[in-house]
Amino acid sequence: MPSTEEGPFAQASNFSVAIPQARNLRDLRQRKYGQPVYVSSDHPLARKGQTATWEKFNVRLAVVKFEDGVVSGYDPADLLLPTRFDNGKPVFEIRTCELCRAAFTLTQQEVEDKKEPARCPACLEF
Repeated sequence: MPSTEEGPFAQASNFSVAIPQARNLRDLRQRKYGQPVYVSSDHPLARKGQTATWEKFNVRLAVVKFEDGVVSGYDPADLLLPTRFDNGKPVFEIRTCELCRAAFTLTQQEVEDKKEPARCPACLEF
């Protein structure tokens, strides 16, 4: 789902950013090869907290490539989309849910409005 940012927050190369309906790779309907993602899971290879680019995807597995050339597979729900792009580089605003302790990314609108949710989208439904 392309976003509608303009000016310094415009998307780089039409990559997607987090929106309320799609904050991770699994929820993203239109995927583009090379999409920057943030790894929010420790499995495999203890790469939690690193950024990578998406290479291949199916419903259960997303193959990502890290800057050091390592290629690994993750659950697409564990790969968070960037909040925005700044000079072509992805910027990730990651928060931890106060209830379930899961990582989630903020949308650009949430950052600009300074109304950061304390709970992940799944916990907000409860």
